[in-house]
Amino acid sequence: MDTDQSVNTEPATTEALPRTRRPEDRAPEIARAALALFVTRGFAATKLEDVAKAASVSKGLPYLYFKNKEELFKAVITEAIGGPLAEATDMIDRFEGSSEDLLRELVLGFRAFEESPAGGVIKLILAEAGNFPDVARFFCAHFDLRGRELFIRALRRGVNRKEFRPIEDIETTAIILVQPLAMFSVWKRSLAPYDPTNTLSSDQFYAAYLDFIFKGLRP
Repeated sequence: MDTDQSVNTEPATTEALPRTRRPEDRAPEIARAALALFVTRGFAATKLEDVAKAASVSKGLPYLYFKNKEELFKAVITEAIGGPLAEATDMIDRFEGSSEDLLRELVLGFRAFEESPAGGVIKLILAEAGNFPDVARFFCAHFDLRGRELFIRALRRGVNRKEFRPIEDIETTAIILVQPLAMFSVWKRSLAPYDPTNTLSSDQFYAAYLDFIFKGLRP
């Protein structure tokens, strides 16, 4: 009787296989590369092939995630603004100081965003709103309203705690607070570099802005 049996004597493989990057991991990288190019070159001048090269991916990969440049533009907005908005919302949720200090923190948070490389996305959105209305509507619905709501919450908190004077129309007041911040960001990246008489620093602007709004809000 033949009792010989084939036995696998090779040692079991214990070395872990190299991790394969999941396809969905590449979309944020592509969006970040596109953000840098859109802000520095402009939206119209940037091709998807340029974005692929900057993201170190194959030329056709961006098309797997974004059916066109408009969809990539929306992803760029989300990448640039989504994180700072979430951080500001969390800050308001846990803030325990005065409402004036809360509003000051909101403004300083906006300044930190505006002075980062991602801050150029505001100018980009305004410049392309007429050409890409669907992108403009996307920004308004998902980000502009959320940002304005942060200021509404801070104002309402101050009024309820009697730290701010009564405000008849808080929603409109929030717009009045938000828009100068956005316009200063756009002005810095558009006209300011070409104005030989301009000596205004960011420190001067934000100090004057905060002084002005607090004098109007205090009881």
